This record gives sequence, C-alpha cells and structure tokens, in this order.
Amino acid sequence: MLHKLFFNANKSHLYHFIKVIFISLFSFYSCTSSLNKSSIKSLQNQKALVFYASDDPLWLPYFSNAFTRRISSEGLYETVHNRELNKEWMLNSVGKRENMNMEFKFSQFAIKIKNFIKLGQMQQARNLANTSMKEAAQLLSQNPSSVSFSYAILAFWSAAANLNSSKQYAKNYALIYEKYASFSLKDSLESQIDSHLIDQLKLLTSDSLMKQKSVKIINSNLCSIFVNGQELKSDSVLLPLKMPSVLSASCTNGSYSKFFSSEKITSIKISPQMPNTFYSMPHFSALPREQIQALRPAIVILIFWSHSGKYLESCMVDPKSFLVVKKTRISLSSKKDLDEAGDNLIMFLKSVRLASFKIYNSDLTSSRN
Repeated sequence: MLHKLFFNANKSHLYHFIKVIFISLFSFYSCTSSLNKSSIKSLQNQKALVFYASDDPLWLPYFSNAFTRRISSEGLYETVHNRELNKEWMLNSVGKRENMNMEFKFSQFAIKIKNFIKLGQMQQARNLANTSMKEAAQLLSQNPSSVSFSYAILAFWSAAANLNSSKQYAKNYALIYEKYASFSLKDSLESQIDSHLIDQLKLLTSDSLMKQKSVKIINSNLCSIFVNGQELKSDSVLLPLKMPSVLSASCTNGSYSKFFSSEKITSIKISPQMPNTFYSMPHFSALPREQIQALRPAIVILIFWSHSGKYLESCMVDPKSFLVVKKTRISLSSKKDLDEAGDNLIMFLKSVRLASFKIYNSDLTSSRN
C-alpha cells in the first residue's frame, strides 16, 4: 500500500514536472517567435537612404530608379532616394577626388624635373615638365583651392626645362612663375640655377608682364573663385597677355571651370553646374551629414556604377558615425555579370541586414532579461 502511494505520488510529481517544462518551452517559443517577428518587422520598416554615382551621367537615372525599386521590393528597407541630397553629395565630392594633395603633387613634379635638370637629362626633364603642367592645369580646374605658390614652383622648373628647346612653352610657364611667386620664393629658386638661364627667362616674359589685361568675372555671387590656384578677392583679375590660365569656381549651386588666355577675352561668366560624372566612388566623407541625420535613416547605401571599369561598387555607411560598415565590388565584365548585378547587390545588402538583425535581436533579448 505504501509502495503504491509512493508510486502514485512520484507519478503525480512527474506529470506536474513535465507539464511545467512543456508550458515553459511553449512560452519561450511564443516569446521568441513574437520577438523575431517584431524584430523583422522593425527592420523592414527601417529607412535606407540610397545615393548613386556613375561615370556615365546619361545612364544614372535608369539604374538608380531600377535599384531603388528592387531594394524596396525585396522588403529589406524602406528605400528613399533623395535627388537633392544626391546632388549635394556629388557637389561636396568635387575637390576630394585628389584628396586635396595638390601642393604635394606639384612639389613632387617639381623635384623630379629639377633632378633631371641637375643630371643634365634635359629630354626627360622636358617630357615630364610638359605632362606635369597639363596635369596640374587639369587638377586646378577640378579643385578650387589656394595652391598658387606650389604651382609657381612647378612652372619655374618646367620653364627651365624647356628654355633651350621650346621658347613658347618656356615663356608660358615662366609667366606663371613670375605672376605668382613671391619675392622670397624667387630669390630661393633663382639661386639654384645659372644666372644666364634666369636672364633668358626674364627676357622672354618682360614684354608680356608690362602689358597685362583685366578680365572681368560675371555672376560671381555665392562663389569662391580661383585663377591659377589663387583666390580672387574682387570681380576682376589682371593677367599677362598670352599667359595660359585656368579658372575654377565652387558655388552654392554647382561648380565651374574654364581654360583661357587674357588676350582673347574681356570677361568670363560663371555658369555653375552640378557635377554628375565621376570616375570612382565619391568619398563617403562628402555626404551631407546634417541633412541625413535629420531624416534618421537606419543605414546609408552608396552605389557606384563604372561603365568604363565594368564594375559595380557599393558601400554601407552608418548614419551615426559616418563610417563604412561594409563594402563590395561586383564585376560587370560579362553579360552574365550584368544580368546578375541586381541579384548580387541584393545578396550583399541582405548579408548586412542579417548581421543587423542578429545584433538587434540580441539587444532586445538582453533588455528583456
């Protein structure tokens, strides 16, 4: 009898224990399922700001619209493509393509040309001088900034390299040097080469320096304007005749550049345009931070399509720290790559979203505990 009572008692306790375990497991599953569903729903409702750039501005509207719709249709994020913010990102990126290391670049060119001259390797000096001055002018057109002194140093050594082969090149470069080098800089540079070479350079430039011409700048309001790397403080600039010059302007509504010579024109009208052609991904540091943070997105997605390089590049940027979370480059070298470009981009975005979901879910679970 006692054995039977003991058995029944144990059986009762066993049933009660199993019941408690079952209820606990069911409750845990229900809570976890509910938590996962709410987490997924929360992530799907998160906003993603998407920014686009390309080396082919004609193609930009087509692929940007297609990708924005595709990302939204996948349910990854509530996708927003703000065209005005996209334009501002592009505008801010002008001047960052060379990371503003123009002074260093010009000085490196000048040092190499100088070394060739010192070694008597004049052909190499001339070739480097002419290519360097072309590249320098192009950089000046793309990067409105104060670099006239370093430009003058480069022009000095480029003029010296061309003095015995091309008087015209030597004169063009020497005019830039004479116009923008300070007296102390001239003393320093001219002490490094033979005085008879200096005399020849002075002879080439004296007539043009005496006949300088004023060029009026029109529509310069709301713009920072630079001519040959020197910022203008008025609405006109005085330049030697026949001196090759480059104007660059950074304006609130775009940018503008022009190559010119003063003897051919009397005025330049600034007509700013928003930049829309890039040959690499515009830098994420150029994103308009305050406007982005005001919209409170969960993530910022940057997408760059290179038709010349045949690749698609994408970066995920944290809108709080503005640091890159993850990035990828997708090849577009074959028809198969092109056909699968959208799928591969979505796979990349999903991988970042999955990582975000795990972190988000872990945070919620921890807070409940």
